[in-house]
Amino acid sequence: MKEAVKNGHGTSENVQGRFEFSINVGMLEIYNDNVYDLLVKPDKRKKKTALEIKRTKEGRIEVAGLIKESVNSVKEVVKLLKKGNESRSTAATDMNEHSSRSHMVLLVDVVSGIQGEEPSTGTLFLVDLAGSERVRKSGVEGDNLKEATQINKSLSALGNVMEALDRKASHIPYRDSKLTYLLQDSLGGNSRTMMVVAVCPTSSSFDESVHALNFATRVRRINIGSAQRNVSSKNLEETVKKLNNELKNLAKAKKKSEEQLHSLKKDHNRIQERLKTSSESRAKSVDEARTLAVLKDSNAQMTARWQKEKQLHDDAVANLQSSQSELKKLRGDLGKATREIERLSRLIAEKESEHDALKSDLRKAKTASSAANLRARKAQVLQSRTSGVGVSTTGDKSTGIVKPTPRSEIDTTKIKNVDPSEAREKVLAMLKAHDPKKVDKIDAIMERFKGREGFLLVKMASRYESNNENTASSSGSRPNSAAKKRSEIAMARHMERMRSKSKLIPSSGSSTRSLRDK
Repeated sequence: MKEAVKNGHGTSENVQGRFEFSINVGMLEIYNDNVYDLLVKPDKRKKKTALEIKRTKEGRIEVAGLIKESVNSVKEVVKLLKKGNESRSTAATDMNEHSSRSHMVLLVDVVSGIQGEEPSTGTLFLVDLAGSERVRKSGVEGDNLKEATQINKSLSALGNVMEALDRKASHIPYRDSKLTYLLQDSLGGNSRTMMVVAVCPTSSSFDESVHALNFATRVRRINIGSAQRNVSSKNLEETVKKLNNELKNLAKAKKKSEEQLHSLKKDHNRIQERLKTSSESRAKSVDEARTLAVLKDSNAQMTARWQKEKQLHDDAVANLQSSQSELKKLRGDLGKATREIERLSRLIAEKESEHDALKSDLRKAKTASSAANLRARKAQVLQSRTSGVGVSTTGDKSTGIVKPTPRSEIDTTKIKNVDPSEAREKVLAMLKAHDPKKVDKIDAIMERFKGREGFLLVKMASRYESNNENTASSSGSRPNSAAKKRSEIAMARHMERMRSKSKLIPSSGSSTRSLRDK
């Protein structure tokens, strides 16, 4: 509460303390087109409640439920500003690390007057508008994208209100946004409005700066009239005095305008006389008439030429704008195509590296397969040689090598009539008994000797029987058994091999004859 001395009747001692005023401050933000109080308690900041904007019975716009605190100094106002800014919504974008995501409004209600009389009230709105942003530059997404959309929408609504005020339109679209609806008493009506536009001097923000300056230029042309005081019913006498003074001023202005009108009439008559004399002189002069006709023709031709040039200029401007729009579109398509080409190039490089790796793996596999096949052939050849070697009865006694039994001695008719399932079981039994490592390869062996199962049985039987005999003979021979003749050993081995063959192949008349022939 402040005190002052009223000018007029009485002394300072009699009137001291009669004048008083109070200041209340409120602070809010408009976030996503909703109004939130910034001076709420810290424990209620997490659960923000949207406030409603209503019009009072006196016709003023107010925010229902907004907290307003009384202040007596500038320090208290600064303290409240700091408190409200802590609750304001901000976020980081590609253009600003601390970007405001809402409009902030500081309301200052001032009530003043003389004690015992109706006080005068006034409201000061200090608005910090969030800057418009382009999503392509700011790189926002998700909730930040929604915030940017609402900010641009509210600023667009503010621009539409300014444009309607500039055109003196009958309808002003205040309700298009909560921002314009809250500030309608400040934008149009009995108020005084001042706007400060901030621009960025960097070249990257050239477009935004130009748009902001154009908007400021358009706002500067708006004239909403001079602010006047709202007069209540108790101040009618003062209002009547002001009206009388205005009537006197209007009477003086009327008298002055009548004098100006009289002087203008004199000047008009003088000009008419001059025009009359000039028209008469023009009528008398034929040359002047011809000159006037030529000038009119030339003027008409110049007008037509000017109109054609203007039309051509308008067409050129339209073509230029369409070309610029097409150029922007083509640049965007070119950028997309370039990014797609880079992506495909990287994909091709990855596929080529994978292809090279697979080729190298294939070469290694082929090399390993060739080596394995070669080792398998060598082993097969060695095994066939080993299984086919016996002790010859007519050969050299020192070597101990016998000729393999010819295939003509084997009864092929019996071999061909062997059942594949029985042959598989016999081969599997021999592999388990003599070579367990090859049990897993039974399918490959049977597939290889498909249709020749009897031959496979004879071959495997001769191989494993000969191995057993060699093992037994080698284990039974000692240094002191050198006296035994090699021919007897060879004959014994041959007879053992023949007995093993006779066990696998049933004896028939043909086989008996072949053995007798031998």
